[in-house]
Amino acid sequence: MIELINGSVIMFKKRQGLLPSDLSHKEWELLRPLLPKKAATGRPRSDDRAILNGILYVLSTCCRWEDIPPERYGSGKTCWYRFTKWGKSGVWNAIAGVLLLELNRRRKLNLTNTYLDASVRQNKRGVAIRLATRATRRKMA
Repeated sequence: MIELINGSVIMFKKRQGLLPSDLSHKEWELLRPLLPKKAATGRPRSDDRAILNGILYVLSTCCRWEDIPPERYGSGKTCWYRFTKWGKSGVWNAIAGVLLLELNRRRKLNLTNTYLDASVRQNKRGVAIRLATRATRRKMA
């Protein structure tokens, strides 16, 4: 939206409503220290909060990276790049750990039915069991 005030042009964004995938202010304050710091030199970096909201939007809606609304979250390529870069650098593991600790602190984490490790594999030498059909029952009798 553009308004003219005293002959000068001032641009400002209308506050967009939050989507369910967007971070609240409290959630953002919890996660902001875990993200990598901005470099002192080089090209200015896109807003981390908008990019993180874009990543969460893709993960919650299952849309393609190209389908991210750029006016809300920035470029889909930037979101994808940060998603993979943060995955390789361990940021997502740190975020998961902090969120689990926060849930445990609020007593909203129930670990009574939690399994540390489970492996399932097929028994290659097992005996195949065939169900009796009418034809086999007649032969047995």
